[in-house]
Amino acid sequence: MYKKGVRLKVALSLLAVFTVFSTTMIHWYLTNQALKNILTENHLENNYRYAKKVALSTNGFLYNMQQNLGTLARIIGKEPISQTKLDEWLAANRGYYNSLYTTDTGGVIQLISPLEIQDSPNILKPGMKITDPLMKQALTNKKPFISDPYFAQSGNLEVLVSHPIFDNSGNFIGVVNGTIYLQQDNSLKRILHEHDFLDESSVFVVDRTGRIIYHPNSKRINESIANHPLVQTVLQGKSGAKQTITNQGNKYFAGYAYVEQTGWGVITLTPTSVIDKPLQDLTNKIIFQSLPMLLAVLLIASFFTNHITKPINRLARFSEEAIFPKTNGQSIHRMEIKSYIYEVKQLYQHIQQHFQMLNRQIQQDGLTGLANRRAFDLEIQKYFNHKTPFSLIMLDIDRFKQVNDVHGHLVGDDVLRFLAQIMMNTTREEDLCYRYGGEEFAILLKEKDEKDAYALAERLRTTISQTPSPTGEPITISLGISSYQKDDEAPEMVIKRADAALYQSKNDGRNRTTIYDVDLL
Repeated sequence: MYKKGVRLKVALSLLAVFTVFSTTMIHWYLTNQALKNILTENHLENNYRYAKKVALSTNGFLYNMQQNLGTLARIIGKEPISQTKLDEWLAANRGYYNSLYTTDTGGVIQLISPLEIQDSPNILKPGMKITDPLMKQALTNKKPFISDPYFAQSGNLEVLVSHPIFDNSGNFIGVVNGTIYLQQDNSLKRILHEHDFLDESSVFVVDRTGRIIYHPNSKRINESIANHPLVQTVLQGKSGAKQTITNQGNKYFAGYAYVEQTGWGVITLTPTSVIDKPLQDLTNKIIFQSLPMLLAVLLIASFFTNHITKPINRLARFSEEAIFPKTNGQSIHRMEIKSYIYEVKQLYQHIQQHFQMLNRQIQQDGLTGLANRRAFDLEIQKYFNHKTPFSLIMLDIDRFKQVNDVHGHLVGDDVLRFLAQIMMNTTREEDLCYRYGGEEFAILLKEKDEKDAYALAERLRTTISQTPSPTGEPITISLGISSYQKDDEAPEMVIKRADAALYQSKNDGRNRTTIYDVDLL
């Protein structure tokens, strides 16, 4: 009997250890995978958004610079300016240019600021004739242009911005040129260099030929990486995010964006190893949280061996099932109903809570309480697989960036929650609401056509526009609608059409609903 009792105690202890350990491992694995996917998606999204931001800032900077130079050209065309005025203009626009100079129709320098520029074996100064190809291009074409980056003989990596000068009679009288030294201090370099990232991320820029024109490691400037697939993609005018491997064999999360004004590509890189520490911290946290529970179960199992034979037998049967992939939540529920042992009930309640928590983490948006992008992808794919008719409403908040800029991100978060709540109050129980990403939301209407979707969208849009938001005044939303077609090959086709309709609503003035029309794509 003694030996029999000892065997039961050992068996119970081992079973308790196995149950807690297996539960912890399942929890760790699923949580680890969920966190890994979330971190990966966040880094890709953040890198894409930042690359896009830098590209737009660069594009806007060069556009403003060109406009500024055009204004100077018109002033000179009306009345010649003095050296003092040109110096004052350069000083007022020091962030734009590193130097300014004007020439006549033959390329002879008339005025230059600063007064002497070491840009060749000779010092550029008034009266000198410039005969390089860029000057010939400016004098021949008589049109504004921004040059590709080039290395001047002085060793400066430069961009030349040129604008023709015409007098009051429309006669061409020369050009005014502004230079940007990419390796010296100016606003363009600060746009490229001073970024928001607090991790190991970095930004570099390539010109239209695939040469690096900006890189945190100055030794890599002028290196050609045109053969890299990511560079080829961005130089085709595309923007996005993906995981990539550099020519040096390093793995990165990459965001990329195209600069339309110049044909450059902006690429933001974050080492994939940046997610290793959060994953390791999660593992350590799960281990330390699980140890006390494991010890408690072992003590209880040792003390109540003679009183819990029947529940232990059931627990043993469950443990045998738990090692197979077919194990599901029903077996946990069944054991919970039939067992009268408090400790066993508690154990399985914890298991059930872990699975519920994981399910919420994976498929629920933590800010708004709506289902997230992952849940949306799963549901729309299920509709697609079963060929279930449905309509899709895509919507986002008009000028949401202004809300954040004016009222702060906390109010911005309140606005997102406000919109989510109105969506839930306005839609029917069978309609599924999602936070698609950022300020963009989606609604799936099962077995509803575009007419039903439009009625719901307009009801939602009207309600939003008439209800004061957390900013103190109503906000507006733009919406796009599409529906499942029998010849659709993938859910992305329905989403793309709804996005196109939403984009059209934006273009048409915002605060409106657009049903997809074939002419939108």
